[in-house]
Amino acid sequence: MPIELTFDEASHVYRVGGQVVSSVTQILGRLSAEEYRFVDKSVMEDAALLGKAVHKMIELDLRGDLDFESLSDGLQVYYTAWQNFLQLSGFQMVLSEARVYSSKYGYAGTLDLAGWLNNRFVIIDAKRTAAVPRTAGPQTAGYLQALREHAEDAVMWPQDTPVDRYALHLRAEGTWRLVPFTDKSDLRVFLACKTLHDWSNAA
Repeated sequence: MPIELTFDEASHVYRVGGQVVSSVTQILGRLSAEEYRFVDKSVMEDAALLGKAVHKMIELDLRGDLDFESLSDGLQVYYTAWQNFLQLSGFQMVLSEARVYSSKYGYAGTLDLAGWLNNRFVIIDAKRTAAVPRTAGPQTAGYLQALREHAEDAVMWPQDTPVDRYALHLRAEGTWRLVPFTDKSDLRVFLACKTLHDWSNAA
């Protein structure tokens, strides 16, 4: 029976069968707060808005619905970086902005990108921060765990093959780089954060 996963964008709340479940972002909230503890709150808020806009730009571009002329100057440099990545990497998209859910661990999230790169299946999280945060490793591991649980239904990649995890770092000067995550402890870190998150929010 298909899982009924819904997402309310305004409140950033995921529900499965009508029941609220934790998001990947919420679960990693403590780690993220620690990583950015010295950054001014207003700077963080502005960065979050720009990051959201970049993600929407990528989503619309992949759907063929992007109006390039409507992009602000601040977004056009990231569009240039994004297009350069597509042209030079040969990345073939399978999923974009895909909602995933782990029934085993009880959390949900939205995966930026999944597809094929150099004949390997990959998941990619787009980042436009000054530097790629350390939390991106556990973050992508959490997405991958949820994706693996339901990949058999989607038949997206052979289940006996590994999946590579990356951050796509889009820079303000219009360049990009792929940052790989290979630490086998990333999922353990994510699940430890999930345990702490659940404990902190218990009644």
